[in-house]
Amino acid sequence: MTQPQSSKTILVVDDQACIRQVLEIALRRAGFDVLVAASGLEALMVYQQHGSHISAVLLDVCMPDWDGPRTLAVLQLLNPRVCCCFMSADPHEYPEADLLQRGAVGFIRKPFRLTDITQMLQEIVDRGPKEHTMELQTA
Repeated sequence: MTQPQSSKTILVVDDQACIRQVLEIALRRAGFDVLVAASGLEALMVYQQHGSHISAVLLDVCMPDWDGPRTLAVLQLLNPRVCCCFMSADPHEYPEADLLQRGAVGFIRKPFRLTDITQMLQEIVDRGPKEHTMELQTA
């Protein structure tokens, strides 16, 4: 994995390879550097190595082993101001308000439009961590 080159680095965490790949391509085309992880544990390892360069974490809520909220809690131990945006088709036992109360700055409902994600992440990066909370729901 190469060192991120810009201050617009997004860590995409999703257990589905196709979601990671589509997001990686779309975010790179939008001008972001992208790091990917297939699990919460892998996200932790990537964040330990590149955390100082990561502007935001795009984190799936439902994953095996460490789910999104558990992963966020661990990342917050490394950086209490970690900027996280959750994504999920069905957050199951985690209502959207609960996800935001855990420290996320946004929530994106799957299926989503790639332009909506890139716009939301650009706004998050431009404003800096923890300066606002956003919710994006798509049809």
